[in-house]
Amino acid sequence: MKSLGWFIFGALAFGVLALGCGYFGWGTEMLVQGSVAFVLTFVPAVGTLAWVVYSYRTAPEMMLLASLGGSGVRMAIALGGGILLTKSQPETFDKAFWSWLLLFYLGLLGFEITLLVRHQPNPNGSTQS
Repeated sequence: MKSLGWFIFGALAFGVLALGCGYFGWGTEMLVQGSVAFVLTFVPAVGTLAWVVYSYRTAPEMMLLASLGGSGVRMAIALGGGILLTKSQPETFDKAFWSWLLLFYLGLLGFEITLLVRHQPNPNGSTQS
């Protein structure tokens, strides 16, 4: 569960830093688009990471299933939400929104993979920390 805590803290710090740069560079409109993109990527990322961390206590095949299933769920929510927003409110969510979504999706995915790889058990049974 320590990995989940690190992920939440690191992801929120990354989000605040990126959104702050967006606000100071492009104003309030970018802050709205970036915040929505962050929520669309952060919420499913935390949920699927919690699922993967829980599956480490069970069989290794469950860990693989959780990782693969989690990636599909995250992508479906992020892309589905992005498509829904750009179709329903094209004046608010434009090409810049997709840039934010890509930034947050890839950034959080990379951070999650880094934490999971560090949490892998060693051949002697202990985990890397």
